[in-house]
Amino acid sequence: MGRLLHGQCPRCRALQELDETFAGPDGQRSSQLAPLAEVLEQYEQPYSLVLYLRRPGGQLIRAMASGDLECSHEALDALRQTASVHHLRGLLVLAEVLEPREEQLAQFKRDIKVCLDEVTDPHDKTVLARYARWHLMPLAHHHLERSGLNRFQREHLRRKLQTAHVLLTRIRRRGTTLDSVTQTLVDRWLIANKSRQNQARSFLLWAATCHLIPQNVAIATAIRTVDRSIMSDADRILTALRLETDESEHITDRVAGCLVLQYGLRTDRLVNLTTDQFLVHPEEPGVLGLQLGRDPLWLRPRLSALLQRLINERRPLAAPLRTRETPYLFPGLRPDQPMTSATLQRRLTRLGIPSTSKARNGAWLAMVGAVHWKMLADLLGLADGTAHNWHKLNGGDRASYVASRLKASQAPKGPE
Repeated sequence: MGRLLHGQCPRCRALQELDETFAGPDGQRSSQLAPLAEVLEQYEQPYSLVLYLRRPGGQLIRAMASGDLECSHEALDALRQTASVHHLRGLLVLAEVLEPREEQLAQFKRDIKVCLDEVTDPHDKTVLARYARWHLMPLAHHHLERSGLNRFQREHLRRKLQTAHVLLTRIRRRGTTLDSVTQTLVDRWLIANKSRQNQARSFLLWAATCHLIPQNVAIATAIRTVDRSIMSDADRILTALRLETDESEHITDRVAGCLVLQYGLRTDRLVNLTTDQFLVHPEEPGVLGLQLGRDPLWLRPRLSALLQRLINERRPLAAPLRTRETPYLFPGLRPDQPMTSATLQRRLTRLGIPSTSKARNGAWLAMVGAVHWKMLADLLGLADGTAHNWHKLNGGDRASYVASRLKASQAPKGPE
């Protein structure tokens, strides 16, 4: 039952618009896009399907069905990269119409091409092409092999290339060349572009290594200021306790909030968690663990129960994916992609967590006061330097580990 759409029931109207959208020049459904039509037919709500077909995503499908737009990655790359284009590309890959690819790496290659097309001077274009090919692309492949190239890392590399372009343009407008640039010119440019200091430094170091600039031209490393404000232990513990017991909140938000409040996990790591990273305790039934680092992190029983519920009840946010299994603990709107970190942060803010960074800072200060920093690094999969910095902020030093081991090796002679 539902409101009539143009005199038809919602399901019939949705199927009719689906046939009209996928109709080719001969009036029949396009055979190439038939798998995509089958995926869209899985929409549970016909209103949602009609709304999608009438929006930019449906217009792109009509262009492909009519032959005005080629059904390929290259054709989609030539368009403005909007959310509709990304979503349609994911649907085409899901329907096996297009071959899967490393999307962030492909988008970074597109970013390089767009940046080089904006350069008018041939010499500057050659320098930027070398910088992208021999410095930025290896960094992108390194991220890809290590833990996967994400959107934030790609944006950081794109800013490095764009900063190099801005600096070369300034040098060219001052009537000089890269091989004769002076420290005075670089310093004056840096005054007006203070936020680009680290990105410009990366380019100048590479240029000096390649003997493209004088060796005495350099930019100092910018001092990074980190927000060390914390969420009080009382607020953090009470909020975590409320999330563990409040059944009115969504199970996804409850689990994510507890992991941030209790273990200080970052939201960009949370959204990339998959079912392969969850373990079942071999000796304690009902206790689950996370494989974040070298050693498994076993969760508290109440949080383990919530986690098990989330694994069983999780569903993708995208309507055509509701009947498909997903490996992600926090699936998102795009096919075969997790929820974005920004979306998860907004959902946690509505739960009473003022800031995920403040909650993480409070959790880390509490943990390094109770567990040795090296053990935390192995449990949570963080760098030793990061864990040790938190240890120092909490008032400890490296000698405390030696003292704790010596104290443990000595049997007490009397009551302590």
